[in-house]
Amino acid sequence: MLFLLFACTGEPEREPLATRDTAIQVAELGMERWAVEDMPFDWMQTVWAFSIHELGRSTGDSAYTDYSTGWMLDNVKKFEGDEPKAFHSSDSMSPALLASLAMADDDLPLTPITDAAHLYLESAPRTEAGAIEHWADGSPFGEIGQVWVDSQFMFGMFLLGEYDRTGDEAYLDQWVEQYELFSDHCRDPDDQLYRHAWDDWDGVNIPAEATYWNRGNSWVLVSAAEFLNRVDASHPAYDRIAEQFRTHADATIALQAEDGLWWTVLNSSADANYTETSGSALIAYALHRGIEAGVLNDSRHLDAVLAAADGVQAEVTADGVVEGTSFGTNPGDEAYYLSVTQLDDIILGVGAVVLFLDEVDGL
Repeated sequence: MLFLLFACTGEPEREPLATRDTAIQVAELGMERWAVEDMPFDWMQTVWAFSIHELGRSTGDSAYTDYSTGWMLDNVKKFEGDEPKAFHSSDSMSPALLASLAMADDDLPLTPITDAAHLYLESAPRTEAGAIEHWADGSPFGEIGQVWVDSQFMFGMFLLGEYDRTGDEAYLDQWVEQYELFSDHCRDPDDQLYRHAWDDWDGVNIPAEATYWNRGNSWVLVSAAEFLNRVDASHPAYDRIAEQFRTHADATIALQAEDGLWWTVLNSSADANYTETSGSALIAYALHRGIEAGVLNDSRHLDAVLAAADGVQAEVTADGVVEGTSFGTNPGDEAYYLSVTQLDDIILGVGAVVLFLDEVDGL
């Protein structure tokens, strides 16, 4: 028999979240649609494969981890031979995270992928201060002297994965260095939110105005939350990172929409603004990871996650289709962000939703 508990206010407490079944439904549909041999080796697929890997960890079902590992095994030969594949951007190197995780779980021959990622990080152009730029020579865009907050997830998560795999704290040191440099370049000191990019050649932020892109801020929050789940207060950077993460999280929570999601431009009041699924799921995932790390311990942090769970689940149809994800987005102004197409069943959004709903099951 199910009993509802009542707080001293007389209001019924909500039952624990039961979201994993939805995560599994969405994941199974995606795995049918996206065979590993047909998946591009790029950042959208990284979010998706990471969610499936984590679903395998939480459920103990090897079919999920086999799927994400299979993506690595299907691509590793491209990084071998006389003309091995190389990475030319932080986006393109992001799949190396899955190689790190796979090798941490099992003894697999995936080092050509992680070696290529390390080579990229060692040779990538940097700002004058030392932040790793988003594009390098050899990319379709060439070197353009910019850092994008996206990179905090794209290579930041890889560094954390390499720490998991090797136990070498040098990877944590490199993560801290880059997180703080990116914060210096892109975080607004008044709003505690992140602009999308910094152009080191021109010495300006993009956008120039105080406009904050939803998914860009989610990349930073996720990476910081994952760092804080790997260290404790004895780490020399713990207090600094925890404080920056907390102020960033609080500033983001303050802009949560009534439907539990976040606007694609977090702080825009324009009629064209819309709540966006992928960034909202990633923000809420990061908030819950921050709660688990003991860094976010106010009731409003939990309230924000619970509201997001309702909002994200509302974006999943009865058939398991994820709605409302904005497409790939470059740095721009407010009008540009508001014009980015919002579509259903994009692999990025599907992955973000699986990751979040699996994470908060039972909350």
